[in-house]
Amino acid sequence: MYKRNPDLFADITGSQVIFIDMENGMFYLLPLFASLILRFLLNGKDLSEIKDIFSKFPEIPSDYENRIDNVFDNLIKYQLIVESKEHDNIDTVIINDLTYQDLQEEDFDYEITPSNDVQKLLLDDPIHDVSLDGWTPVAK
Repeated sequence: MYKRNPDLFADITGSQVIFIDMENGMFYLLPLFASLILRFLLNGKDLSEIKDIFSKFPEIPSDYENRIDNVFDNLIKYQLIVESKEHDNIDTVIINDLTYQDLQEEDFDYEITPSNDVQKLLLDDPIHDVSLDGWTPVAK
């Protein structure tokens, strides 16, 4: 089983999933397909169960199993998830006919690409310099 890496900020709302590593300023935005796989993993599903769920999608790309494996490998590689004896409990993923109809070809994008676009901003942010006594801006 897997859970979110507790050392990273994660926002899992709707179909958007982002992770931010505040230590090194890396940002990860997951595409829809990867977000769905992540949600299933965090709710305790294993890869074979996830592949079975996606096998029922009428317009699923023929290489969907490889795409699922790729997403999983990248979630591990970027340390977005970690092994755990218990899984996270997040909003349940509901797959229905509306989901099938809403998915477009580009929604099956599976690449998780780290971004350092905001790295300087995150690392320079003075909030990182807060001590236990609080943060007091320098008076001008």
